[in-house]
Amino acid sequence: MSQSDQSDQLAESLDTRHVVMIALGGAIGAGLFIGASAAIHMAGPAVIVSYVLAGTLIWLVNMMLRDLAIKVPGDKSFLGQIRYALGERVAFVTGWIYWITWVIVIGAETIAVTNMIADYLPLPYVGVELLILGVMTGVNLFSVKGYGEFEYWLSTVKVVAIILFIVICGWALGFRAPPVQENLVAHGGLIPHGWMALLAVVPTIVFSMGGSEIATVAAVESADTTDNISRATKTIPMRLGLFYIVSISLILCLVPWTSVVSGHSPFLLVLKKYHVPFAETSMMIVILTAALSSLNSGIFVTSRILYELADHKEGPAFFLAIDPKTQLPRRALLMSVGVAVLVALTAYASPDTVFSILLSLTGGFMLFYNSLLIIGRLKVVPEKPAGAYLALLLIGVSIFGMCIHAETRSQIEMAVGAIVITMLAERFIPRESKPPSQKKKKAS
Repeated sequence: MSQSDQSDQLAESLDTRHVVMIALGGAIGAGLFIGASAAIHMAGPAVIVSYVLAGTLIWLVNMMLRDLAIKVPGDKSFLGQIRYALGERVAFVTGWIYWITWVIVIGAETIAVTNMIADYLPLPYVGVELLILGVMTGVNLFSVKGYGEFEYWLSTVKVVAIILFIVICGWALGFRAPPVQENLVAHGGLIPHGWMALLAVVPTIVFSMGGSEIATVAAVESADTTDNISRATKTIPMRLGLFYIVSISLILCLVPWTSVVSGHSPFLLVLKKYHVPFAETSMMIVILTAALSSLNSGIFVTSRILYELADHKEGPAFFLAIDPKTQLPRRALLMSVGVAVLVALTAYASPDTVFSILLSLTGGFMLFYNSLLIIGRLKVVPEKPAGAYLALLLIGVSIFGMCIHAETRSQIEMAVGAIVITMLAERFIPRESKPPSQKKKKAS
């Protein structure tokens, strides 16, 4: 392939370690270190059951991704897999819902970072938000290789921090004799808000755990797409299970669940209770790293999904342009960040409340496109359907719990409304029917 032809294509410079850590980075963000407080507050000590259900669903979805990566011809992201299995119309709706989801994530993570550092910078709150997004946009505009390396080390910091937290909690359990039984049952029992609360909180947890499908998007820009998707989908679920389920279980054993305040880190609560030196500073650095990592992955995936939508005539052709020097979809990237800025600015009036709402709302979106991914797997790979049916059952039970529980009913209603609007847009917005172009336009 000539140099001119190569400049019209996305770069293929990511390694396997980058793909795995990009997926891990998208899945471990402020949703774990801060968002877990909302789940604990809503469901009580038995929230660990919700985490097990959500973890099982994420594991099953990753198996679906692996099966589709093997069966679907060509180098395709998860959206390409859905397009192959279920058609262009379904891909249109899925792609735009997914793009909206991650734009919200970018805004939410920006809010989380701003809340942590705004007091330390001589800038207004909005100025800090814009500074954060500007810096992370610059990282993504540099090169895909630079982005992958940056994300690799951010994710490594998070992984090391969680492992150290688990070790510290193990020490506290072994040598500080915490009242584990009292913490679990003496404050309203294991299930203080009923079984429906356990089901209703699953989408929020799925959202915080979600993001491993980014591996399929990132792998398209690596030398061996199918092999890298297969490796990532095998390892990510096990790591997420360890990080989420073990760490949340230890938190519930070490402190009363009633002491956990929604919107505040339960990890920091544990470290301060057991007088771990430099707990607040250390935890702030970890949460900041986690949020920046998730924000970084969000900017990456939204730009690539918008580019892919344009490539298949499901979005404006304007976003199909590739920068000839960096081989990046610059216009798609800047558009994604621009909309995320609006999300972050909208949250200016009440960042803590909006942050929790955004985390919960996008859980419904994630259940939607995961359902389509599972259905696509059943169509393309009908063999051994038990796992797919179990995943659909878990999604159905979660949606039922959301509809029954008063606090989450409005969230599922809003998610359904957004999906219906997107479906109507697909019907009424005229699009060219010819196949995607093989030659991409260069950015001016």
